Amino acid sequence: MKLICCLFSVFLMSFAASAAVPQKTKIAPSRILKNEGVMSGGVAGNGFTMMDIRRTADLKKKVERIVVDVGDMNGTKIRGQPGYFYAELKKNRLVIDFSQMPKSSVDARRLREIMKNSLAVKNVNMSLDPVDSSLNLSLNLKPKTQAKVYSIVGKKKATSKVVIDLISE
Repeated sequence: MKLICCLFSVFLMSFAASAAVPQKTKIAPSRILKNEGVMSGGVAGNGFTMMDIRRTADLKKKVERIVVDVGDMNGTKIRGQPGYFYAELKKNRLVIDFSQMPKSSVDARRLREIMKNSLAVKNVNMSLDPVDSSLNLSLNLKPKTQAKVYSIVGKKKATSKVVIDLISE
């Protein structure tokens, strides 16, 4: 009986010791969303700001990239993962919900100007929800557009980012 109690105590101590060691956060690999699908990433925090958004396109590859710079609640650069986001593609509509993001340095008019002449986006809408403290970005896509949404960790002088790659067929 003493042997069983001793072995059980050793097991509990090793379990407790391993639980105290912080584990590295693994970034889930992104996948291409076709027709319908969801993707999420980022981390919870004290609040975030959309600092900037920009768009580039590669006409030969038929790929358009939208980069969202994410800052802290005061709009300054942050290291590490951006705030939590949830992206859902459903029938030519990509909706990205940024949790804990009650602020944006980009207004709806500027966003529409950035997305003007897009290869993949017909129109775009942005809304801030003061109740949920969230920002909602809605992209109405042209038919047969695929999406890939992923985060980039902020390091040294660069802030964290959420990247949206739109692939036209």
